[in-house]
Amino acid sequence: MTRIPPDALAALSQASAHHAAGRRRLHLVPSENQLSLAARLPHLMDAAIRYAFPGPSGGAENWAWPGRQDLVAIERAAAQRLGAQLGAEYVNLKPTSGVSALTVALSALAGLGETAFNLAERDGGHGSTRFIGTRLGLAMHDLPVDPATCTPDLNALESLLATGPRPALVYLDSFMCLFPVDLAGLREVVGPDAVIHYDASHTLGLIAGGAWQNPLAEGADSLGGSTHKTYPGPHKGLLATNDAGFAARLDEHASHFVSHHHPADVVALAVASAEMDARGSAYAHATVANARRLGAALAGRGFTMCGEKAGFTDCHQLWIDVAPLMDAEEAARRLFEAGIVVNAIPLPHVTAPAGLRLGVQELTWAGMREDGIDELAEIFTAVLRDGRDPATVAPRTRALAEALAPSDGPGEQVLRVALAAAGIGGAA
Repeated sequence: MTRIPPDALAALSQASAHHAAGRRRLHLVPSENQLSLAARLPHLMDAAIRYAFPGPSGGAENWAWPGRQDLVAIERAAAQRLGAQLGAEYVNLKPTSGVSALTVALSALAGLGETAFNLAERDGGHGSTRFIGTRLGLAMHDLPVDPATCTPDLNALESLLATGPRPALVYLDSFMCLFPVDLAGLREVVGPDAVIHYDASHTLGLIAGGAWQNPLAEGADSLGGSTHKTYPGPHKGLLATNDAGFAARLDEHASHFVSHHHPADVVALAVASAEMDARGSAYAHATVANARRLGAALAGRGFTMCGEKAGFTDCHQLWIDVAPLMDAEEAARRLFEAGIVVNAIPLPHVTAPAGLRLGVQELTWAGMREDGIDELAEIFTAVLRDGRDPATVAPRTRALAEALAPSDGPGEQVLRVALAAAGIGGAA
């Protein structure tokens, strides 16, 4: 075996320590999820270092890149499975991330100088949309938003369009979301000629599991996004539509913006999509139920929860205006010391510089149910409301984490063997 350089071993040891520490924590970041052992395995295979492109005539061998037909077949099967889950005839797996999918969609669905509407950052829109759209030559405008739901205010939009430019594209890019969009109403306001693209980065797994609105069935022309938030897949992206013309345009632009879309990630996504077929519906509905239960539990313990009058949330996210108790960064620090990872981030229509954004999708995929959610609310209360020393509460967090991911689980056993083969003692 080739000797591994000391600096390489040091990097692996550092990553192993990070892994071990992370397993002792509960992760409530809305943009992350678990990845099963089965879905991690492709990154140890030849797929991780190869290109895979289909032949020029469908199923024919591509002699520029021969011997990759099995990887191409896996990609096609994964696209078909994802299409069935999303209600899409055409699924494109070329994007390598959510922002990659965003870039392709903005480029493909509106032309130079045309008007595009999206959500402003202050209203929960993604921070990259305006920058990328402007750089692509689009005239970008803010969608007016109802502050109670942080979804488009259709009456205000109708008034705006009566005197202003009509959009060629409406890009729904909410990465801060609690409630679904009235897509049928939006279609009525913008008319049949505007393209509506739905960025499903945060809600893709809930859509696939039938616990969130289905954008393509309700009026969107296309959707896109990342595959590692509520969808428990690798860090990758996709685009989907039922319109052959849009599919062709998306594929053309994706082919130029993405030179190579990482076969190991495609195989990992194929594995994750099969796992979602097996348990996606139960998981998606449990995610929403867990989020609502945690929202109610925290509100009942005196926390200021955004969206309380509308039921806290219809998805995986919860927002806490923690300013009445302390600064959001201080709250995130105290929770981290107790073993809980959250986002301290500006919240739409909350006056404090930042609040806490929570997501329960990772805990739910790992198996957390009602009793774990109730204990989680008690830990939040002890650390943030009652002023308990986080170090004294941390054992309760570790107990929950160990119950969800035992240290002797199959994934940890495989990792210890791999690390030992590299000359490292294994994950702690």
